[in-house]
Amino acid sequence: MSLDVDNLKSDLSNLHDKHLDLQTRSMRENLVFTGLPLTNETEDTEDLLRQFMRNEMKMDSAIDFHRAHRFGKESSVKDRQNRNLYNTRPIVCRFKNFKDREQVRYAASALKGTHFGVNEQYPKEINDRRKILWPYFKEAKSQKRKVHLKKDRLFIDGAEFIPPDRSDEARMETNERQLYIGRGARPKTSTHGLNNQTRNTGRDPRKSQTPS
Repeated sequence: MSLDVDNLKSDLSNLHDKHLDLQTRSMRENLVFTGLPLTNETEDTEDLLRQFMRNEMKMDSAIDFHRAHRFGKESSVKDRQNRNLYNTRPIVCRFKNFKDREQVRYAASALKGTHFGVNEQYPKEINDRRKILWPYFKEAKSQKRKVHLKKDRLFIDGAEFIPPDRSDEARMETNERQLYIGRGARPKTSTHGLNNQTRNTGRDPRKSQTPS
C-alpha cells in the first residue's frame, strides 16, 4: 500500500512538472511590458506598443507581432521625470518567433534608468521561484561575480545556487560570515545561507526588492 502511494505521488509530481514545462513553452515568444501609461479603455494597445518600441526603445526596424493586450491589476506609477502619478497595467505581447522576441528583449537596455520594464513571461510558479532568487542575483552582481538567472535557476561563478534551508540557522550564519570576510563587513542578518553545493550571496529575500 505504501509503495502504491509513493508511486502515485511520483506520477502526480511528474505530471505537474510536465504541465509546468508546457506552460513555460507556450510563453516562449512572449514579453511583458510594464510602466506604459494607460490612456483609456478603448486604446489601441498594439499601436501604443509599436510607438513605444520605436520612441522609447530606439528600435529602427519595426518588429511585427501576433497580438498585444493589457492584463493584470491597474496600479499607479510615479514618472521619474516630472514626478506625476499615472495609471498603468502590464502589456503582454506575443511575437511571431523567438528571434524577434529576443531582438526586442535586448533592445530593452535602452530603458535603463526609466520607469519602464521588459521581462520574459513565465507561469506564476516560476515567477515565485525567481522572486526568491532575485535578491541573491542582485547581491552577486554587486560583488562583481559572474551571475546568470535562467528561468528558475540561478548560477553564480558557474555553480548553481540553491536558496538556503531556513531551518538550518547555524550553518547559514557560518556560511554568511565566510562570505563577508572578503568584503570587510559584517552581514546584516544571520537567518540565511546556502547548502553545501552552492555559494551564498548573503541577503534575505524577504527584505529585498523583487523583479517587476
